[in-house]
Amino acid sequence: MNARLVRQLVGLYPQEWRTRYGEEFYSFLETHPSNLRTVLNVIGGAMHERVLSLGRFKMDRRQNSLALMLYASLGALAAGINFYWTVDDTPLAAAMRNYLALFTSWNLVRAGSLLAFAAFATVGIPVFLTIVRTAFAAQRWDVVCRLAVPPCAALVTLAWMVAAARLSGGHWVPTPWDVTGAWTAPRDWPPLATRWALSSVTFVLMMAGTIVSAISVRQAIRRSDLSKRRRLWFAAPSMLLAGSIAVMAIGVLSWGWFVQQYAASDFHVRDGGLFSSTNFASWMASCIVFLAATVVAVKGARSALSLKTE
Repeated sequence: MNARLVRQLVGLYPQEWRTRYGEEFYSFLETHPSNLRTVLNVIGGAMHERVLSLGRFKMDRRQNSLALMLYASLGALAAGINFYWTVDDTPLAAAMRNYLALFTSWNLVRAGSLLAFAAFATVGIPVFLTIVRTAFAAQRWDVVCRLAVPPCAALVTLAWMVAAARLSGGHWVPTPWDVTGAWTAPRDWPPLATRWALSSVTFVLMMAGTIVSAISVRQAIRRSDLSKRRRLWFAAPSMLLAGSIAVMAIGVLSWGWFVQQYAASDFHVRDGGLFSSTNFASWMASCIVFLAATVVAVKGARSALSLKTE
């Protein structure tokens, strides 16, 4: 096998693996023919090691707390978006104007979201600037590229939605909440099959972007030195984030309980749920994600509080 191909194949493996086995594996590959079976086996082994390496990387408590805050924030963001679009432009939105309890629960979610944003921004912005400044100083372009993943993923999803909307004449945006339901679609909307296909692509881009962003930023955090940051800098925002996401979860749960009391018929129809599910099913999905995000945020706060007093 020629040296150039060997370097490319060995480069597919994680850095930690290459440091330990790279030279030996390089010599081993040079003695083998460059047939398709050998190349595929090496690529498969590299993918396997990449997956295993995700669980082997150790982070200190500061990094772990920050990563958990990231996961909790992304989960709350996804649950909040689903909750908003489930209610928006449906009879449930009108019901909130008639029942104070519903409106209060909705505002509880809004207040929690503002507090969660403030908590994450308190840590996220300084950490982002610290990591970027350190990465540029050390020419760690791998870290810079990982931090660029979230905005790039968001831009790709937004560009897709804009392009798909233009292809449909600008009368319909391909969101997973506007496919079909117990309503008659406007005549200028694309056919139902087209709406299903385009909305599915949007959903896949959203999910993939969220997952890839979480993994990329976590790896950037792991590669950064946060030891100079004081305990309070992590503890206070993490506790605020955990409390705010818990408030959001309580708000969503109470909102569903009140809707069941005051507008049950609108709660169980298909007019705003994710991919034409009932509003109740879509609300339930948001509840589950909010509760999971709360658990993760609490773990992040506990990790921050366990730091030694400085």
